[in-house]
Amino acid sequence: SSKPSCSEPVINPGPASAQLRLRVAMVADTASAWCPLGSLASGAHPASTFPNSHLLALAATAGSPPGALAPARAAWSAPQAPSPLEELRAAVLAEDWELHYEEGRTKISMRPEWSASEERCSLLQVLACTSEARHVLEIGSFCGAGALAIAEVLPEGGAVRALELDAFAIEFGRPFVTKSPDGGRIRTTPGSAADTLKSLAEEVQTGIEGPFDMVVVDADKECARDYFDLVWASPGFLSEKAIVCVDMTAHKGQPPLRYVKYGFPHRWQTSSGQQHIDALRAFVHASPGFVAHELQNLVIVRRA
Repeated sequence: SSKPSCSEPVINPGPASAQLRLRVAMVADTASAWCPLGSLASGAHPASTFPNSHLLALAATAGSPPGALAPARAAWSAPQAPSPLEELRAAVLAEDWELHYEEGRTKISMRPEWSASEERCSLLQVLACTSEARHVLEIGSFCGAGALAIAEVLPEGGAVRALELDAFAIEFGRPFVTKSPDGGRIRTTPGSAADTLKSLAEEVQTGIEGPFDMVVVDADKECARDYFDLVWASPGFLSEKAIVCVDMTAHKGQPPLRYVKYGFPHRWQTSSGQQHIDALRAFVHASPGFVAHELQNLVIVRRA
């Protein structure tokens, strides 16, 4: 007996059921005989094997007949590990912070835009790396996105000390910070930055804390100049090559004022803080003791 042919036998016209039985019998007879078929996929998109697959897409390629089908190209990317930092940013943006303030859970009316964006986090990481920072202070941490971004690039033994007015914001970000392998490098202190900075300056003088290689001031704009002066004036607070970065975004970090005009006592408004921003910017650029550059609404200052 000869081996079954790889070519498909001609099926005589007849009832559909008879044709189906004949085709099934033919497949059973040739199951033991292997013959390569050009339509079978090997290492390609699996839809190439099945011409009637729903994964196939219409291909409008030159020279192909109208309505021709071609296998859809499978988009491939390397597996991505979940990032606690990205998850934190997404959670902050999805949260109703105005409702939290109205119901008394937060001390001030916060905005999701206050959380460090992807671009800001990248900039902070670059600054931490280029300045070879090991010990970083963040004044105004919100939910901790900026602090977490910095912690991810610090060398072994590096640490971030974060100050945040609102305990609710700290607790909101804590699950994401804890989830990160670098979250243990962050120590966040709730309360007024002005009071905490004074205690921190004492800790630096006694050797308990500091000195800091990088300071990020991202809190209320009315007191930004006070924070800036304190970190530079406190003995031993900053290392010799330290940089101090001050956020210059209007409205960010501003305490709310109840809006009573036109009979809307349930609404709040905030000062932009632009006057204080302009004054600090002018002071820094005019001071002979500093060298300052501005990038992405962040003034970066170091000793001249």
